[in-house]
Amino acid sequence: MRRLAAVLGRDVSASLSPRLHAAAARALELDLAYVPVSCPDTGHFVRAVEALETLGALGANVTVPYKRVALDLADQVSSTAAEIGAVNTLTFSAAGRRHGDNTDGPGLVRALAELPAAVFERVQILGAGGAARAAAWALAQLGVDDVHVTARRNAEPVAEVANGKASTLEAVRGATLVVSCLPGDDALARQALTDWVDMTKRPVVYDLAYGDEASPSALVAAAERRGLLAHDGRALLVEQAALSLSLWTGADAARARQAMRSELSPGGWRDAGSDPG
Repeated sequence: MRRLAAVLGRDVSASLSPRLHAAAARALELDLAYVPVSCPDTGHFVRAVEALETLGALGANVTVPYKRVALDLADQVSSTAAEIGAVNTLTFSAAGRRHGDNTDGPGLVRALAELPAAVFERVQILGAGGAARAAAWALAQLGVDDVHVTARRNAEPVAEVANGKASTLEAVRGATLVVSCLPGDDALARQALTDWVDMTKRPVVYDLAYGDEASPSALVAAAERRGLLAHDGRALLVEQAALSLSLWTGADAARARQAMRSELSPGGWRDAGSDPG
């Protein structure tokens, strides 16, 4: 019997998640339908979760801006989700309970671990949403001890996740790694790159957003124009998606990961160790 899963967010019309899950389902011989559901407000999001439960769905991935809402909707949460303070994966049980987990954090640990150790000397996180909290958690797991968080508001709780510091944009000057957890068109990320980055430090830019099929995210493109090594969020997308699929179906995450990576090759997969230059 075909099973159902979904990705829920404010606007997921351009999400690569359905394509990745379809590729993994084919490789693993899973009868799975994975659909994008855009939810313009919190009410729509809550109703979408309820509708998926009624339809007997396996679960849902949750993206901007509902990861904190998903945490509140879950009947029980994993220790990882509780530590991060956000849920990006909901699993619906036959007993009618919602289990909340966070695969962004472990996915980021895997993705960031591919970077050279030297880039973690001083890390700057931009943003204070669910993705930023996952990034802070991942950096703590990797043992990074100099983390700064800059956001328009609520930077302090994110910094606490990494035992770091809330700071102004000026702190970007000292960064060896800039992790943007902001939407691709956010002015704060562009300002950090153009006004505050110290080019003598040659910081690596890691944007959790990703571009379209033919091009990287706007921030990655801007960083590369300045001659900086930069990565978009596709590596994270694959890592968290494979872990979510494993939670829902028991499928082997390594095989799912390989199928998803293959789906993005050669048209757009940017290995975490590759040089854009």
